[in-house]
Amino acid sequence: MTTMAWQMELRHDRIGTLYSVSPYGTYTIFRETVSQLPRTQDASAVLVFGFRLKLIGSNPFFHWLFQRVCILTTPFWSGFRGFRVKLWMVDPKTKDYLGIYEWSGEQNARVYINFLTPILKFFSTRGSIWHYLYPDTQFEKFLAAHRC
Repeated sequence: MTTMAWQMELRHDRIGTLYSVSPYGTYTIFRETVSQLPRTQDASAVLVFGFRLKLIGSNPFFHWLFQRVCILTTPFWSGFRGFRVKLWMVDPKTKDYLGIYEWSGEQNARVYINFLTPILKFFSTRGSIWHYLYPDTQFEKFLAAHRC
């Protein structure tokens, strides 16, 4: 891990924007975290990671609480080599969660997938975890293609 949490910026201009991720639903951004480290020349890779938390069910208070305290996990995942951007998202209807990430290089994204998957398996409803990796994909173009 090389990035430190204090080298992050919380952007606010996309909060509330809806994106369609077929066939998994429509998600709205509730937080965006951006690395302030200089960008490398590696090709961008976009990672989309979805899951449903098993312990909070459909309780609105617990979802509200999760969306505020999950920022405490930032030092864990933002320290991975190649991290650039994370969109924190929720499907307003199902309360499933989604992260859309930009990574510097496909291999950096794969390292993160291998780290995150067992953690999400512990906290998520069985069978609800899924991800897609889009190597050599520009983040902003990916978002433009999925915006509602």
